[in-house]
Amino acid sequence: MMIQLNNIQKSYYQQGKRVPIIRSVSLSVDRGEIYCVIGKSGAGKSTLLRCVNQLVSIDEGHIEVDGICVDGLSKSELRDFRKRIGVIFQHFNLLESKTVWGNVA
Repeated sequence: MMIQLNNIQKSYYQQGKRVPIIRSVSLSVDRGEIYCVIGKSGAGKSTLLRCVNQLVSIDEGHIEVDGICVDGLSKSELRDFRKRIGVIFQHFNLLESKTVWGNVA
């Protein structure tokens, strides 16, 4: 899978003021490469990854994954796209009644 981010921008509004979270991020990750996104708490790391899988929409820019323009997908296309990727959230809940395999399968 190849990931291409071009000039991604994302802001949130806090107390009526626009707060830029991601400013003009461009990144290319080729198949087989491993990248690490690091930064302080609140720096926008999770927001950046949420933009890639479109859990959060971008304000400006363009996102492609495997040649698919994900920032323009319909709801049904987005569902199909998300079936091909995996995400482990920062705050996840395990089901105590399930085994380790049951929680990840």
